[in-house]
Amino acid sequence: MIRELKWNDLDDLVNNYYSYYDELRDTPDFGISFYKKIPDFSSEVEWFTGLYKSVLDGNAVAVVAEEDGRAVGLCEIERIRPGTELEHSGVLGIAVRKGYRGRGIGEAMIKRAIELSKGKFEILKLEVFSVNTGAINLYKRVGFVEYGTFPKAVKRGERYYDVVQMYCTL
Repeated sequence: MIRELKWNDLDDLVNNYYSYYDELRDTPDFGISFYKKIPDFSSEVEWFTGLYKSVLDGNAVAVVAEEDGRAVGLCEIERIRPGTELEHSGVLGIAVRKGYRGRGIGEAMIKRAIELSKGKFEILKLEVFSVNTGAINLYKRVGFVEYGTFPKAVKRGERYYDVVQMYCTL
């Protein structure tokens, strides 16, 4: 089930995020950027509180995928600099917990988030690791277009990753 973010999603979403650090050990090309050190729980509460407040203030849209009574994915779109000439734009981020990928959950979350963004944003953008061809193809299917590549945008250990930049208009 795809639904809007709830306050009680905090623990599931933090646990999902922590699991991505475990996954990174086995999959060095894992396609999200990480802090060099795993954030403590209070930092994650601060992040979640900020996201939740942004949703309440109309500066973000956030949907989760719920399976078996727990949130297993998050797709968020956050307004770029509210109150400025950039506020018509939003940045999309998405993650789905291992074991739930490849089942259409990510696509369903993106489509729902885009639907909720209409009337709030005019244009959305995102960045994706160039090695993450599955995600790039998904983004294209839902209407995103490539507009550039940021070479060596991410440095993980001694390896660099290019990042593909994409956008869609609503």
